[in-house]
Amino acid sequence: MLRVYFFKSVSVRSYSTLLKDIRVRFAPSPTGILHLGGLRTALFNYLFAHKNKGKFILRIEDTDRKRIKPGSVERLNAMLEWSGIIPDESPNKGGHFGPYIQSERLEKYQEKAELLLQSGAAYCCFCSETRLDILRKEALRTRESRGYDNKCRHLEPSEIEHLLNEKTPFTIRFKIPKGPVSHDDVVFGTQSYDVSENEGDFVIMKSDGFPTYHFASVVDDHLMEISHVLRGTEWLISTPKHILLYQALGWQPPKFAHLPLLTNSDRSKLSKRQESIGIEYFKDKGYSPIALLNFLAVAGGGFGKQEGCITYDLDTLCSKVVHLLRLYLLPLSSSLV
Repeated sequence: MLRVYFFKSVSVRSYSTLLKDIRVRFAPSPTGILHLGGLRTALFNYLFAHKNKGKFILRIEDTDRKRIKPGSVERLNAMLEWSGIIPDESPNKGGHFGPYIQSERLEKYQEKAELLLQSGAAYCCFCSETRLDILRKEALRTRESRGYDNKCRHLEPSEIEHLLNEKTPFTIRFKIPKGPVSHDDVVFGTQSYDVSENEGDFVIMKSDGFPTYHFASVVDDHLMEISHVLRGTEWLISTPKHILLYQALGWQPPKFAHLPLLTNSDRSKLSKRQESIGIEYFKDKGYSPIALLNFLAVAGGGFGKQEGCITYDLDTLCSKVVHLLRLYLLPLSSSLV
């Protein structure tokens, strides 16, 4: 049974540059089905872009090679096409900022990681998985949230050269500077978090030559000239890391808007393993795609006022988007399905 709970709306901050060269992206990983939460994120990005005569980009983030499920990209494309959310740039359609699949962009990440190494903002980490596992278990035992202990940050140049000559496997970690990081989220307002106090230096390039999510996302958003990042609140805590990466690379970060999540009735996060909330499930049950999109729009806060059971087409939904980034008067509490 689908249920929606409405909560008091928030007053959303405005910016003078919001309507200039709007470029947004939907960047799923090919690790399972497209579910309601993913389609809702795609919908918000699509509507915001098209209301403001911008571009909606589909990017496939396939850097987590162990979790990739064959056929996921094809199923994703089929469900977006069924729903009518058609990207302006994508792996299938192409565009000036491609490739749009991260595994086809490895040289770009390696080049930027090298720049961070040269500037001293990153370093090679030779810690084995065994040692890292010991650190994780010790953190659990002592109930400390801190991650990596930054051991390899302090290696001498001669030690690094020796380990490289020995072909010791290594990752590249970002050197977190001290002090809190603040940013202004369009939905949640000013946020501040001290990454250095709560976490260790984080990996940006894995030993297999692939980037981590954090690094690839920042590099791609910059190179693809993304103006606004609209994503779920689960990424709000990661945004300070992304801000630090932008600063270290000398780039201007995009505007961030973190969307309250759709959840199950017990407030647990939606999962790609839940077939009953997959878009294919609704398609196979005979649901109308535009009706499903209208439900997802209303689940996000909908319009300035509710107007009965009227169902809008996508063009009309675009025109109904509340001014600038009000994003359907998003509630601070999650909608439930």
